[in-house]
Amino acid sequence: MVYNRIACEGLAMPASWWRMRCPTVNKQTFMADFKFSCPHCAISVECDELWCGHEIPCPSCQKEFVVPQKPAGPALASLASVSQSQPKLSIGQSQTHHSTAPKAVAPQVAALEQKLSQAKAGQKGAVMKWVTIGSVVVVVAIGGYFGYGYFTKWQEKRAEAARLASAPPVPTNAVPAEPEAPKELPVLPAVWTLDVAQAKIPEGKANGTLSGTNFIVESAICTPQILRLYEGAPASPDREITVYLHLAANESLTNRTWTVDKDTKGKGVPQVIKRWKTNPRYAAQSRNYSSGYAMKLETGQVVSNIISGKIFLALPDMEQSVVAGHFKAITTLATPAIAGAVPAGVQQVPVAAPGGAPQKRYGKKR
Repeated sequence: MVYNRIACEGLAMPASWWRMRCPTVNKQTFMADFKFSCPHCAISVECDELWCGHEIPCPSCQKEFVVPQKPAGPALASLASVSQSQPKLSIGQSQTHHSTAPKAVAPQVAALEQKLSQAKAGQKGAVMKWVTIGSVVVVVAIGGYFGYGYFTKWQEKRAEAARLASAPPVPTNAVPAEPEAPKELPVLPAVWTLDVAQAKIPEGKANGTLSGTNFIVESAICTPQILRLYEGAPASPDREITVYLHLAANESLTNRTWTVDKDTKGKGVPQVIKRWKTNPRYAAQSRNYSSGYAMKLETGQVVSNIISGKIFLALPDMEQSVVAGHFKAITTLATPAIAGAVPAGVQQVPVAAPGGAPQKRYGKKR
């Protein structure tokens, strides 16, 4: 075995030991060139000139020291004086001394470490770069997802505004659109009471009960003398309320109000007739009321042969018959020249007078 000797008072260290201390040093450089003594323990050390100027640990005392420059001539390194307190190197003994000074690093090792540091720094920079790019992509994607809807709506509004601006003007002689049909009123229940002060007309379609049967006003006809509210066919309704108003010749039917208390009596009190069928195959039954009932009746203006109104009527029968709500009745007041004519779509029906004999109220006499 070939030793690259580092002598310590007759001891020799193998070359493999020194390679372990510095693996980057070439194998061919382990040829001892000169000797010198450790400045700490005065042990004689033989070392290659490659380590001149570098700091190495003493193989004996393990203390760090700087390798001196190789002398110009073949002179023996002088041994430093050894203090009496410092231990001598002996076979089989080892002492460990720790130094805070940095260990010797060969130039090849330093270069390698520098390259490794640069590579790590470059790797870290690349990672941060991709993280930044990923964050920007995520933010842009989120902004595009939420902003696309607003952008689309804005474009649609802009296109609609441009279309309206470029559209030709509407001709003045164009036929106006037909008005929308009035909404159907809801059916709100009527509350029976004979106290006219407590009576309330609901904001719904006129309805109630007649002789214990539900009653909804499907049609209505109003003349200066009669108001008919009925359900079913006009000629033979299933349920009907007829009010004889007893207006004078010079009295107007529009914008009038009637209030009748259960105690109101007299010639001018409107007469009420209740008609109902217990079986659709049989004729209707009827009952007259000239007093004892409670009624509120209001009429409005006539528009296109239609008069609007609202009513509350409670009868003093055992079944507590009542009808209340808003109605629209066909009338002929708007066409006085043909006052005797019946409006289109209305069937002529004979109306019984209070005494029971039929009278001509409108239409053709039978």
